[in-house]
Amino acid sequence: MIMRLCILFVCVLQFSVFARGVAQDQVVSLEMQNVSYFELFNEIHQQTGLRFIYNTNQLEGMPAITVHADKQSVKEVLENIFLNTPFTFSFEQNVVMVKMKQTDEEKKSLTVKGFVYDEKKQPMPGVTVQVVGTSVGTATTEKGWFAITLPLLKGKLRFSFVGYKDQEVEFTGKSDTLHIYMKENIQSLDEAIVVGYGTTTKRETTGSISVIKGDELKGIPASNLATLLQGRVAGMDITQMSGSPGGGGTSIVIRGYNSLDVEQGRRFSNPLWVVDGVPLNSFTSPITGTNLLADINPDMIESIQILKDASAASIYGSRAANGVIIVTTKKGNKNQDATFSINASETWSILPRLPGVTIGRYERYMRLLATQRLYQPFLDESTLMYRLPESLKEIYDNNKGTLDGNWIPYPGTNTYNGSWLQDSLNPFYNHATNYFPMYYETSHITNANIQAYGGS
Repeated sequence: MIMRLCILFVCVLQFSVFARGVAQDQVVSLEMQNVSYFELFNEIHQQTGLRFIYNTNQLEGMPAITVHADKQSVKEVLENIFLNTPFTFSFEQNVVMVKMKQTDEEKKSLTVKGFVYDEKKQPMPGVTVQVVGTSVGTATTEKGWFAITLPLLKGKLRFSFVGYKDQEVEFTGKSDTLHIYMKENIQSLDEAIVVGYGTTTKRETTGSISVIKGDELKGIPASNLATLLQGRVAGMDITQMSGSPGGGGTSIVIRGYNSLDVEQGRRFSNPLWVVDGVPLNSFTSPITGTNLLADINPDMIESIQILKDASAASIYGSRAANGVIIVTTKKGNKNQDATFSINASETWSILPRLPGVTIGRYERYMRLLATQRLYQPFLDESTLMYRLPESLKEIYDNNKGTLDGNWIPYPGTNTYNGSWLQDSLNPFYNHATNYFPMYYETSHITNANIQAYGGS
């Protein structure tokens, strides 16, 4: 029985070798010019019955060929046409298999390895590592380590992670351990905003919420917090009602003049102030004369948020009808070392130009200008006609008329200690005092404070 199986196996092997030898030794005669490989294979099939297996996409880009063969074997014909091409062939019984040549590089493999860090040099787990142009890839471990074995000696790796920019790095057969540093993609991040009725994005709330950081207000001297917000928020109007430091009240309008808020006879549209979660109303104390906002130290502000949209009413009710200003002060964080900050400022202010006043000799001069060319006629008894005086003597002789507002007192009449023309005799002009230089002097303001915050 064993002998029969051996004889059968040898016969099959000889038949296979014979079939392969017969297939590649078949003779063909070809005379073809500028034809494609597909036309050549079809002609050989017509003459020999051999079938060809090939990748159509690989052969479509090959140039046309010219074949001259006179009773040559199929093997010789194929060797000639594939001599300087990236293709090779093999015989399997009555089938000719056409495939790409396999180079030494393709026979080798390469292991690419390395670490992935963020901008702070911290390992990044879960980063996708993919070979460009293929679906081969892996992901980094909790230590940022990756290792991938590739059937290539050179190429590109793409590193991607949510919130970070994609990076492509070339690798070669001589590549060492890679160290990749990912950069944050700020434009792709979108801050989430929590409102009273759900959540939204910062992009969608740009027009209804304005945020001012404490760093923007640092080092700016101001009597109260409202003064620091002037010109920083679109659509918000701030008017200082008094020049008194910290007093007099401040008119703030966010959503138009639509309020019945009345303070000391003035109608305001003041918003609701929320300082560290505590709702407050801005008002001027009738006892101290200072405004509530003057008690908030601008140097201790972390951020200010202005809610201009009517949706703020879903959180604060009808008090938010005029808008809401949320003030967050600096606080210590957990496990934060004690932090001390000292802020000091000196301010001097002057009035560059005092108002002009018309008192004393200046008032007399203005009166002279006002009465210049002011004439008053008198009745000439000789002609019984009115005429203007031509000299002061004529006014004195007739005791009538005026010239440039001047008149001559008749002898014996009361001069009232000199007329308004005689400033040297008039006590009103000599004793007048300009009080503006006394009222307005150089002011000096010193502002110094020490801040300390930390946490445990």
